Amino acid sequence: MTSTSSAQTRVLLIDDDELIAGSLRRYLLTQGFAVDVALEPASATKLMKSSTYGVIMVDPYLTGEVAHTTNALIETVRALQPLATLIVLTGYTSPALQVAANLHGAAAVLSKPQSVTCLGDLIHNIPIRDSSERSL
Repeated sequence: MTSTSSAQTRVLLIDDDELIAGSLRRYLLTQGFAVDVALEPASATKLMKSSTYGVIMVDPYLTGEVAHTTNALIETVRALQPLATLIVLTGYTSPALQVAANLHGAAAVLSKPQSVTCLGDLIHNIPIRDSSERSL
């Protein structure tokens, strides 16, 4: 694994919370990252099919999704972006979510709220997989 470098890393933020996604996107852009935001699963899927991401931060419980399976969106991320470093950020942590995140190789599971600078530092410093590494 190598450290994340803003000059070479694309980041996808999947979160319908503008306070998180919008603010974090603006912060990461000032740090030199290329950042896309998906506010719902369909746009996330479209972005993941058209670009390769080094880091994907996902809230698996987008508005209206809490009643659904905890790992459906995480499974989609891993299937479409097997080499991406996965960070789960949610307001609804649970043992089931932790198990699903671990099963799909999440590098971190974080509870909301988190400061934008803390999340930005995490993305900047988290190890990313080399393209030669196998996905989980």
